[in-house]
Amino acid sequence: MPRHAVFDADTPFAQRLAHGVRYPLRGPALITIIAVALFNVLSVVPGIGMLIAFMGWSAVYMYAFECLRHTADGFADPPEMVMETEQGQAISLIIIQLVGAAASVLAPFFFGVSGLLVSLGFGFVMPIITMSLAYDGLGAALNPLNWFAVIARLGRAYFVLVGLVFLTSLLQLGAEHALRGTPLSIPLYYLVANYLTIFNFYLMGSLLHQHHAELGLSPKAEALAAESGQNADDDLLAHVDFVAMDDIAAATDLLTERLRGYSAPPAVHTRYRQLLRKQNRHAELLVHGQIWIAALVAQNDLRRALTVVIDCMDIDPDFLPDAPETAGPLAETAAQAAMPRIALRLATGFRTAWPQDFGAPHYGMIAARMLDQLGERREALALIDRILSEAGDHPLRFDLEQLAHTWRNEEARA
Repeated sequence: MPRHAVFDADTPFAQRLAHGVRYPLRGPALITIIAVALFNVLSVVPGIGMLIAFMGWSAVYMYAFECLRHTADGFADPPEMVMETEQGQAISLIIIQLVGAAASVLAPFFFGVSGLLVSLGFGFVMPIITMSLAYDGLGAALNPLNWFAVIARLGRAYFVLVGLVFLTSLLQLGAEHALRGTPLSIPLYYLVANYLTIFNFYLMGSLLHQHHAELGLSPKAEALAAESGQNADDDLLAHVDFVAMDDIAAATDLLTERLRGYSAPPAVHTRYRQLLRKQNRHAELLVHGQIWIAALVAQNDLRRALTVVIDCMDIDPDFLPDAPETAGPLAETAAQAAMPRIALRLATGFRTAWPQDFGAPHYGMIAARMLDQLGERREALALIDRILSEAGDHPLRFDLEQLAHTWRNEEARA
């Protein structure tokens, strides 16, 4: 059974918000955003434009609604597709959204200030209507008494949510204004709008998950995690800690067996490394480091991979990931993370280990920039000269020459 990334219900909302910014850009969510944006390009076709726009809008809202439910169940990653949303719920959501949008636009036009208050009021309760529809059905979603009962349980967190939804609405309007008249205005606008829609629904689901106990909800993620064996890893780690009190080697062997099986979570790898370090088993730490670093880079978890690299470099200053497709991205990550010494060691190691690789001049340039940041301008220039002597007609040759020219001019003026 596949493993599922899950959220702890006690995760602070601020941390969930940071995760939510990236959430629409991951896996199926990003595919949905792009696919619907491209589909909406057809809205310029005369006669079917309104239908296309409505279909695209409906598709995004149905997927976003599934994201809400998935997040409320404690899952950290976007759902693969719309799997659990009942047809009736989806239709109800679309009708409520349409009626709400129409009321918000028309009420101020017909009733002036009073209508504006109606629009603001509807904007305030729309998130709670959507969340109630997800778990309590249409009756609860349309019951004002239920709205305020749930808002009271959520407390000020609900007001923060409404503020964020309002802010994203302003961002969407700003994007529409900024992109109007540009050649790619339609797909670019829908990329922004679709992203913000999924982001908003993620926030609603996060709020439900964080307060599931007060709301009487039962997230599915914990039960599924137990079924898939994720909780077994927690039990294993507890057992390992108990065994390690008397026999660290035996405790290490328990984790060695676990790591030979299906993919282990970071906590298992981290504890394994801690036990190896306590026993000064440095060779095994380096071997494990190579394997885990490669796996983390393949999963695009570059920051965690970089911490393992640093740990291995503490053991062996000449440590380098054993494949260019692993070492290269880590050199760039270290440079972007303001870690010039680590980036320099990785980039220099890349050039030394794989001098004929097409990316060698690129990582050589990174090494030169890191030398410059460390106050070694002359060494940086000497390195660029060596790269140029080896680069031939490499596409980066012009950039390298320009960088060297800029630095030499700065040196001359100093």
